Amino acid sequence: MQSELHVRSNLPSRRRVVSLAVLLVFVDAFCLNQGGIAGITGIVLLVRLRRIFREKVAAVRRNRLRNWAIYMTAVVLVVVLNITNNKIAQRRANALVSAVKAYHSKYQRYPGSLNELVPEFAQRIPRAKYTLLFSFFWYGTDEGNAILFYVAVPPFGRRTYLFARDQWIYLD
Repeated sequence: MQSELHVRSNLPSRRRVVSLAVLLVFVDAFCLNQGGIAGITGIVLLVRLRRIFREKVAAVRRNRLRNWAIYMTAVVLVVVLNITNNKIAQRRANALVSAVKAYHSKYQRYPGSLNELVPEFAQRIPRAKYTLLFSFFWYGTDEGNAILFYVAVPPFGRRTYLFARDQWIYLD
């Protein structure tokens, strides 16, 4: 009985587990937007699942399984949020590409900046994603060519539209 109480007292509280899971979602989905921390956490969780089921004390096993489920829910949520954010960014980028093409058709040149599209070709220039970092579109022109890109997987994975080739490419 004494050892069961000792083991239980070493388990993190539900409040702490939920707080860490929320922190994981905030940092990895809304700040970094890459899923790296969630990926490592998910692998560690899968490895530890076997250990949880080997636990002899039912109350401890139940608490560890609850904590595991909370963390794994956070991992899945990060993945879903990152995928959703990238789909939103791609949809917004496609709208900007169409606006730049319309501008080019009308004026026979690419705009110097995305702001030149407002209000004739776009109501506003949106953020690429709902994140704190890497949330904007970058646009540039050079010798009659133009590119538009956003960071899909920070820090280096960029979805880039090459207007000269009329195609999307992925750069790391």
